[in-house]
Amino acid sequence: MTKATFERFSNNTNPKWWKDACLRMNVFYCIGCMMCPVYLGYDQSLLVGLQALPRWKEYFHSPSGPMLGLITSSIMLPAIVFGFPASWICMRWGHRWAIMTGCILTIVGAIWNALSLSRTHFIVSRLIAGAGGTISKVGAPALLHETAHPRLRSPLGYMYFACYYIGSILSSIMSTIGLYIEAPESPRFMVSKGHNQKALAMLARHHANGDENDALVKWELQEIESSLEDEAQNHKSSYLDFLRTKGNRKRLAVAAAFAIGANWLGNGIVSYYFTPVLTSVGVKKPIQILSVNLGLNIWNLILAQYAGFNIDRFGRRPLLFAATVGMIFSYSFVMGFSAGFAETGSKALGICAIPFLFFFFGFYDVAWTPLNYSYATEIMPYHLRTKGLAIYNTIQQLGNSFNQFVNPIALQAITWKYYGVYIAVECLYVVLIYFFFPETKKLSIEEVALVFDYGMKDGRVKAAANFRDEFVDGGDVLKQVPKVEHKEFLEKHECNGGTIRENRI
Repeated sequence: MTKATFERFSNNTNPKWWKDACLRMNVFYCIGCMMCPVYLGYDQSLLVGLQALPRWKEYFHSPSGPMLGLITSSIMLPAIVFGFPASWICMRWGHRWAIMTGCILTIVGAIWNALSLSRTHFIVSRLIAGAGGTISKVGAPALLHETAHPRLRSPLGYMYFACYYIGSILSSIMSTIGLYIEAPESPRFMVSKGHNQKALAMLARHHANGDENDALVKWELQEIESSLEDEAQNHKSSYLDFLRTKGNRKRLAVAAAFAIGANWLGNGIVSYYFTPVLTSVGVKKPIQILSVNLGLNIWNLILAQYAGFNIDRFGRRPLLFAATVGMIFSYSFVMGFSAGFAETGSKALGICAIPFLFFFFGFYDVAWTPLNYSYATEIMPYHLRTKGLAIYNTIQQLGNSFNQFVNPIALQAITWKYYGVYIAVECLYVVLIYFFFPETKKLSIEEVALVFDYGMKDGRVKAAANFRDEFVDGGDVLKQVPKVEHKEFLEKHECNGGTIRENRI
């Protein structure tokens, strides 16, 4: 399958999004969603910088070991529980309210954090910011994938978490403004509430310059209606749905594996404990640490955004597989040079580890950063999407909180030997990716949600073929129906004298 389903429909937009008014607006609102995870990247970079500043260490009595672990993990702890009320807000009031609520809490936590007078204030403010960030991270990726134009969904969706590297308070303010004032609600949320005409108007406005008769828009709406109707006939939404079918169990297992892997591949050490890592290889001056950290963040941003923008060109599986193998080799060199420095005290060996830290993160950036949240978002059917993201948040932050609490203790105790643990984890994930992570490129979000109902070998092709487009009266889309209804649909319209042409994928 070389051509995406949606590419076969005419669409009232310019092929180049920047030359089209409605697509520029669509991209603008999607960028608002993309700003939501930035607080976490800002926090990570800030903590690295603060640990290098003598005044901060003096003010907070040089936290290390368990205390440093508690300070670091405090922003992640709220995600263990707050993902579930976030999902409820999304399904009850819509994705925009969840994002706005989360952004407000993040701003409050960030301001309090800046004004902290003690360790207690510093930790509590990070808990508040983390709660807000969790709520935003459930609503934002879902809204982004559900409102983006089909042609732009993959690059915009997979650039989402790459924005981790941009900034914090500014992103929260931009998210609130960009997503609440005249911003679109999810068309899938509208259809689920019976507001089909509003969903049509939203799709026409943001995907076809207001043309409600646009073929692509009609196809999108019919695809949403068909998938939601099928879900409604089978069951009402429940967290237990993840255990009731083989496809849902596979979705949950892959999402859980990705949630753990996103922070258990060695990136946690380099992200939050970059200062002690650099110190362990002989780089101790604050200006040197801050300069290397700045260069690393610029490197991360460029590579992550490039990979996210080209996600459909490379594919999810090839990027994940190649990146994880590259991380194993890079981390092995970091471990080797760190061991050499620890044993010999040679500053040259310590300096040699730094380029491989960049290589390691470069590999991480081209797959694990852009696929974080976005992969879990698109593999879930609508009725389980925000619930899946809530579980994803909880699993990720349980693993991440434990990871960040243990990291400084282990680094202090066994130094460079600790890298070996993550090399073993990376080897395990190479096997998991090869056998269990399916490819989803060039599919609409409804089609992606079906991939797990088929096997690894041809799941993508079967998912795309599950819906058959029926064309009546010269090619207008009449209805998009599951293939199991195809025969009945065909016979019905043949009896009515309609001229029908079947398009097979």
